[in-house]
Amino acid sequence: MIARRISRWLPSRVVRGGSLDGRARRYAIAGAVGCITVWGLSGAYLALSPKTFTSGFVLVLPGTGAGTTVNLPTLGQATSTSSSPFASPELSPTENYRKMLLSRRVTAMAAATAGETEDHFPTPKIELADQTKLISVKIVGRSPRQAEERAEALRRAFLGTLDTLRQDEIRMRDEAYRAMLDGYKTSVDEARQRLTDYEAHVGLVSVDQYATIVSALERMRDSLHDTDTKLAAMRAGVRELTRLLGVTAESANLAMAFRGDPQFQVLLEQLAKQDAELTTASATHGPANARVTDLSAERAATAAKLSLRASDLVGGKKLDVLKMRDLSIRDERGRLFERLVGQIADIESLAATRVTLASQIDGQQKRVAEMAPAASRLDALKRDVQVAEAVFSSALARIDTSKSDYFASYPMVQTLEQPEAPTRRSGPLPMLAAAGAASATILIIASLVLTWARTALFRKMLKSA
Repeated sequence: MIARRISRWLPSRVVRGGSLDGRARRYAIAGAVGCITVWGLSGAYLALSPKTFTSGFVLVLPGTGAGTTVNLPTLGQATSTSSSPFASPELSPTENYRKMLLSRRVTAMAAATAGETEDHFPTPKIELADQTKLISVKIVGRSPRQAEERAEALRRAFLGTLDTLRQDEIRMRDEAYRAMLDGYKTSVDEARQRLTDYEAHVGLVSVDQYATIVSALERMRDSLHDTDTKLAAMRAGVRELTRLLGVTAESANLAMAFRGDPQFQVLLEQLAKQDAELTTASATHGPANARVTDLSAERAATAAKLSLRASDLVGGKKLDVLKMRDLSIRDERGRLFERLVGQIADIESLAATRVTLASQIDGQQKRVAEMAPAASRLDALKRDVQVAEAVFSSALARIDTSKSDYFASYPMVQTLEQPEAPTRRSGPLPMLAAAGAASATILIIASLVLTWARTALFRKMLKSA
């Protein structure tokens, strides 16, 4: 009851005033109580607050992009490129790292490293300098050594977490690439198997083989054209020789056959001698002369032998040898006959060659026509194999290049300033406590002065109104 009255009376008296002496005493007491309270609280803060020390470190992000290109001859190309982490205005690596430093995972690891429980490990203070890539980290401790150990534990925990995240990313990418690589390898094996089966089925191992067959056909066609040209030229020569000699090709062949037989030539010479003797005897003695009769009989016998020999030479064919005697001649006309017969033999040989070549061309044309679809299909299968191998090789190269890009998702971070033991404590600060108490004292005095002058102010305001 008394306390309630005092609580009602004191503000009323302070506000409404009273006698001058009593009023001054009341204001002095209120000011003294306020100042004593403020300075007492400041002293209690300095006396009771534990001493704290602050240590920290500074991290810097280089922020440069990296690019890797691997070119494997006959296999493929793999390109791995990572842009600068600061290239996007919507994403800040420093802000990401600040959140990571404050994350429970990092602080728990740092507390375990420092040998403390997670509840007793203080929350670090993170500052990001504007327009820079610096991250300033500060943490408090009860002693300089504890502050340094906590800062070092936090730094190692943060860097260790980054390494773990990077390795997890590489491992996950590697597993994904390996799974993808198995699929590519299966595709390569299937494409090769299809190609092998088709080669065994059609008997064609490459498109070059088909091109060789087509080239051989073209060469055979060229040879046939040359053969036709030679045949035409040789037949023209035979026609000219037969015209000059006034014989047919068959007669020329017979003449050469007769000339090459010694027995036929002896009989032919004997017949010529007998003709000469018969002509002379007939002119001298007349046809009834015994000598002329004997010579006629001898000539007839020789002519019969000559016809029989000629028949044997031509395979039993009946010939009028007496009409063909002038075919078997010597010297220049004989050489013309030899040339004629040689050309006829060459024509026959070349004609046989042409028949064989034409038959081969027909067979080759059929083979080319049959193998054209097979060659086209084989070329498509080979392209499938090449594409599958190129994709497989590129994927294989990407597995290694992805490992080389270690800082793709988590940019490189370096320690600019290492944690150090502080030389001065960071709290409580006597100067700060004194400045606060002095400021509070000034405010108390100013409020009392304004309250003291309220009556004069009110009266002045009433007069003005």
